Amino acid sequence: MDYPTPAYFRQSVGEQLLAHYAERDVVRHRTPLLPIRWPSLRSLFRRHCMRDQKAV
Repeated sequence: MDYPTPAYFRQSVGEQLLAHYAERDVVRHRTPLLPIRWPSLRSLFRRHCMRDQKAV
């Protein structure tokens, strides 16, 4: 098991979390919120519209 170095314990909690937040931001910025291709978007909205029409 890897134990933290003594320097790690001298850091404030905010400084300890900076590396975690930087990695998380990279993932969040690279992950698309919607499918990139137009056919994928059309099928997504078509399914949504059909579900709404069936509910009425």
